[in-house]
Amino acid sequence: MKKAIDFGIIGGGIGGCMSAVLLSKKLTTILFEKESYLGGCSSTFKRSGCFFNTGATTFAGFNNQVLRNFFRKHQIDFKKKRLDFALCVKIKDKTVYRYEDFDKFIDSINSAFYHKKNLEFWKLIFEINRDFYLIDDYFYDSANFINNIKSIYSFKTIFFKFYKYLFVTAKEFISKFFDNNIDSDYLNFLDNQCLIVAQAKTDEINFLTSALALGYHFQQNYYIYGGMGAIFDEMRKQILITKTNTFVQKIKKIEDFFIIHTKDSSYEVKNIILNSTIFDSIELFEDKQTVNYFKKYQKLNSDIGAFMLYLELKQHLNLEHHYQIITNDTLPFTISNSIFVSFGDKLDDKLKNSVTISVHIKVSDWEEEYEYKKIILSNYILTVLHEKLNISNDMIKNSFCATPKTFKKFINRATVGGIPVTKDNLFYNIPSNITPIKGLYLVGDTTFASQGWLGVAMGVRNLEKRLS
Repeated sequence: MKKAIDFGIIGGGIGGCMSAVLLSKKLTTILFEKESYLGGCSSTFKRSGCFFNTGATTFAGFNNQVLRNFFRKHQIDFKKKRLDFALCVKIKDKTVYRYEDFDKFIDSINSAFYHKKNLEFWKLIFEINRDFYLIDDYFYDSANFINNIKSIYSFKTIFFKFYKYLFVTAKEFISKFFDNNIDSDYLNFLDNQCLIVAQAKTDEINFLTSALALGYHFQQNYYIYGGMGAIFDEMRKQILITKTNTFVQKIKKIEDFFIIHTKDSSYEVKNIILNSTIFDSIELFEDKQTVNYFKKYQKLNSDIGAFMLYLELKQHLNLEHHYQIITNDTLPFTISNSIFVSFGDKLDDKLKNSVTISVHIKVSDWEEEYEYKKIILSNYILTVLHEKLNISNDMIKNSFCATPKTFKKFINRATVGGIPVTKDNLFYNIPSNITPIKGLYLVGDTTFASQGWLGVAMGVRNLEKRLS
């Protein structure tokens, strides 16, 4: 048994690594990661001599004070390129560039989906995003009834500023805003933009959530040279102890401390931070209190996963960094008609010939006829790439795919993304970073505040507030 340390952090994704950097400055901290590299869904891996981004391919929201201040405070830097637009969206015969610059974006959206209220609508989206991220007087703590009431009260600024967007679905709000006269292709476009960030379409989420999803391209978006994993390589330098290739099998709670069991050793820690999902974390514990706590959140599991197709090209193609291709029909064995495609930069020695492609699927739909589905969906995607981006099979040197089973094997989670914020689970049903179990804390995309770099960073910031 090792000497008790202050914090054991399980999982080297965004939340786990950011928490480890913060805590390593003050307390004895150890980070456990089952793979040889850090990053989780935002990692970079190597196969057959070529590097690929595992899932996430963009670094979004760097101008937000929470994310920007973290990297500046801890002097973490990495080679990056600011992008003019987050995505090039292709839908039927139309193309929309989701520019960071507001005026350029309005020109682009009007050229594809002109509406007399476009300027007013997207100005509202822009202003909601600007004003929302300037607010930092709230915290979210559901450890007990009193803390929960206090934290709900702390959201008063957000509530009074945005209340009229909280209790109406985005689809209802948008339809009314556009005088019940919005083109079906335009609504399809908006639905698929929300799906990127919120893991849900406009009829499933409130308008505030939708506005934040639709406006993410107004935040600063960056391409990261060397892959997303390059960010974690720099963060790792700031972490006190990192245990990679170390799978945590069980965590046992004994009075006021925990014992972390791995294959080869055990570690006594005073506090635990889980960067595993709220759904997978239940597998780590046996004590009744902790198991029951995680059980109550299992119903929030949306069962959304990702099918990934990775390509190594024979040579670099002169294409944009990021595409979203919206097809007429739902893709085979998926829940989406969107294909997300990311290309390496021509100056990126690691990823210049690398392509990462993703589609939303239901995890439960991929339990049977597994190999057959992979072949059909891969070929379908390749056909779309040929039609829309002129990429033919003879340009591809190597290809392989990943499914929820693959992700469960390598990063120990089958689902992707966070929990959609709806009017039915606003605040009180979203798992907090602080739990009722003494010494047990949560970070990551299935806890407050949301998924992606910015959402997870806000959750880590929330935890930091409660621990300081």
